[in-house]
Amino acid sequence: MRFARFIAPAIGAIAVSALLSACAGAPPLAQPGVTAGAGLGSAGAIDASLFPSDRWVYTAQLYGNDAKIYHRHGVSLNFERSLMSGLASPEGMVATHSGWLYVANGGHSNVLVYRTGKNEPRRPNATLDDYGQIPDNVDVTEDRSIVAVSNLSTTGGGGGSVSVYLHRRAEPSRTLTYGKTTLQGVGVTIDQHGNCYWAFNDPASGSGAIVKFLGCSGHGRQVIGGIGSAGGLTFDRNDNLFYLDQTDGVHRCSGVRSCKLLAGGFGDPVDLNFDGNERHLWIADASGYIDAIDPQSGKLLSSVPAHGGEAPYGIAPVPGD
Repeated sequence: MRFARFIAPAIGAIAVSALLSACAGAPPLAQPGVTAGAGLGSAGAIDASLFPSDRWVYTAQLYGNDAKIYHRHGVSLNFERSLMSGLASPEGMVATHSGWLYVANGGHSNVLVYRTGKNEPRRPNATLDDYGQIPDNVDVTEDRSIVAVSNLSTTGGGGGSVSVYLHRRAEPSRTLTYGKTTLQGVGVTIDQHGNCYWAFNDPASGSGAIVKFLGCSGHGRQVIGGIGSAGGLTFDRNDNLFYLDQTDGVHRCSGVRSCKLLAGGFGDPVDLNFDGNERHLWIADASGYIDAIDPQSGKLLSSVPAHGGEAPYGIAPVPGD
């Protein structure tokens, strides 16, 4: 459950070191009904020839303080290398069609921006400052005119919020909050009309919700409530919302209504994003897996053990064919 990781950014260096050592020695949990390693390289039960795309997938490791680059052929993944420079407790991430990668970097209260391409990056090209906040997820419009960042909380233990960056500025243009209780932000997405949607958990009620900020401003309006433990969320090109409830899996909505469970059986699903043409919906499973499902049927297409046994907390397929 994602609630358990909320203390991580505030843990001291010695405790974090101990956590890393423990995580490194723990093998990934087995996924029910899927061959271990399916989709990894040319091995496993997946016929990669059925999926002709040839792109990249990035993951963020909260406890590893790194981002990993995987070469993708369909739903098969080959680990390439890790990004380390400047990363501290990274989580949610997103990639654009035009080749930009944004990573919520909670340990340093910022968002790192990378330029991707044939020669994959080693260092960030830019930084968005998020002073006094612990960012844990991010979304961006294709033209990068709006960036929305979900904040878990403030560095002083205050409530979560959404930082909004306009016109490619490096400082927030505004900060959005909801209600009067101390909420813990977990996910954020922007629809095609420039509205922000924020997923959060409320420790007081023990449940989560999603609120809409019209035009990424104002006070917000709840659109979905009663989520067992909210996680990441995203829209497809038809503005249908997909969101994670960590207690049961991926939910798909018609718009933001009539939401139904699409896929379950994951260990600890925390973040999700589409690849190109929305052929696959990719899920960062913090039990130690990178999962891909069919966004229409919910069928699990592959479940790849994360490289080095490091649990992924963010995932960003580079959009392609």
